[in-house]
Amino acid sequence: MKKTNLLLKIITIITLISLLCSPTISCGKPTEKLPIKEPPENTIDISGYSIVYSAEADESVIKRAEKLSESIEDTLGITLPVFPDSTASENAKEILIGRTDRAASETATSKLAQEVSEDAFTVDITEKSIAIIGKTDLSTTRAVEYFISNYVSTSVEEPYLDISAGKSVTKPFSIVSTQKLENGTEIDVELVTNVFEIPKGRYTEAYGYQTTVFTAHFPTVIELQHNGENNGKLLAIFCLNEYAYTPNIPNTAGCVMESSDGGETWKIIARPEETIDTSIKGISMAHLYELPAQVGDMPAGTLLYSGNSVNYSRKSHIAVWRSFDCGYTWEEYVIIAEGGGTKEGVWEPFMWYEESDGYLYCFYSDDSDPKHDQKLVYKRSKDGVTWSEVCDVCTFDTQSDRPGMFVMTSMGPGRYFMVYEYYGSKSGAVYYKVTGDVSSWDPKNPGKQLITSDKSYSVIGAPSCIWTPVGGRDGLLIAIGKKDADETQEHRLFVSLDNGATWTTIENPLPYDVKNDAAGNDRVGHRASFFVSADGSTVYYINNTDNPETGLHRIQFARLKIYE
Repeated sequence: MKKTNLLLKIITIITLISLLCSPTISCGKPTEKLPIKEPPENTIDISGYSIVYSAEADESVIKRAEKLSESIEDTLGITLPVFPDSTASENAKEILIGRTDRAASETATSKLAQEVSEDAFTVDITEKSIAIIGKTDLSTTRAVEYFISNYVSTSVEEPYLDISAGKSVTKPFSIVSTQKLENGTEIDVELVTNVFEIPKGRYTEAYGYQTTVFTAHFPTVIELQHNGENNGKLLAIFCLNEYAYTPNIPNTAGCVMESSDGGETWKIIARPEETIDTSIKGISMAHLYELPAQVGDMPAGTLLYSGNSVNYSRKSHIAVWRSFDCGYTWEEYVIIAEGGGTKEGVWEPFMWYEESDGYLYCFYSDDSDPKHDQKLVYKRSKDGVTWSEVCDVCTFDTQSDRPGMFVMTSMGPGRYFMVYEYYGSKSGAVYYKVTGDVSSWDPKNPGKQLITSDKSYSVIGAPSCIWTPVGGRDGLLIAIGKKDADETQEHRLFVSLDNGATWTTIENPLPYDVKNDAAGNDRVGHRASFFVSADGSTVYYINNTDNPETGLHRIQFARLKIYE
């Protein structure tokens, strides 16, 4: 029996050898080796790395180390462990955060010795380590955010980290100001620049158009997020009131500006013009919006420039222009609403696409209803061409009350926060309302006044707002009005960490202009605008301010960075 089993084993082995040596398997022929894949240029393989922080690190530094790990996993699909430097390491590959006990951290620290600024940081990449360190815990947290933005977020292929930003970078952060909220969140004003400044006398702009200009107002800023390779570019719009030639019927022109460097520099790329009703010369009170989804024949990424096309003496339109090439060319394609002149007009459009119902909304202020001096309304559309009947948002019982200038932001799915100015019985105070459905508002409910929880600060007119998920457990709300109620305090930004239940204020890097314009109207600056970056950590802010040297108006931009 044992011999039989042995014989069977021998036969089995011979059979396997014969199969392996069959022509189809090419036994005896050298196996063709696959070529070794070369890593993409300016990358390193970070598989097998760990993220290490000092055992004595501040909590904010530890949180950044964990955030870095999450960012790498989200971008490259690689999970890197995170632990303190008290864990033994020998010939390990590590990303070092802050002042660890590793030799590579000491080398990086020595590179900071020549930097005077306490905001200085360094990123130092060697064969087996990446050291990220700042002079202080605060600058270390900023250094990690810099690394995520400039190295991790630009990586495209697992497991390779993009290091084209440099193997050795040492420099100070350029921070205009920093403010700390009660929950420890810090807000940096990273940048303040001029988008457009009205010069004295006459000027010639990019298209050879020459005029005397006195006011610039109603700016909007957005970051492209649905336009492929153009994502990340900033676009800004505003209106120019040219009172010199037509004081009673302002020839109000729109400007579209572009920035490809995060708001540091700007250029004019277009000037939309009225083409549907050429009897009207002005475009005012404009708003810029990028479609996040297909609407009718307009794909995601289409830009909508909604404005108040107006002849103040006789008629006004809520008109919409669209652009399919990131703002370089525009087509006026629809008039959503029509009204009369100054007393019966339609004003201040605000566009919004609602994913939950697939409608494109246009909110605006309406003077055309004789029962109300002014009310807030909306129309909506499935295709962007055919629009619904008017639906009320705010319609108060007192005929002389004037709710207007609607601005809204989403506080996550199914939560919407809006601000408006309440003239009439409330003397222009800024109010806000919250809803779970953008199509359903209680028109008789005024909401609440925007005022600090200690009642020490409130504002009048020209409101705006934004919400970002970064900043706290419930995200961060920022709101603004044109001027403080008693006109004696420094103009500030409102902030809320609890969805508007309580409010405090912080410094405003772009305080509104509150002086009369050349025509005697105290309305320049309507309206400020905010926009949140794709990752939620940056708020772009644009407003009309005064040049303290010339007294002329200008459009300014600020970039705010939020650190939890």
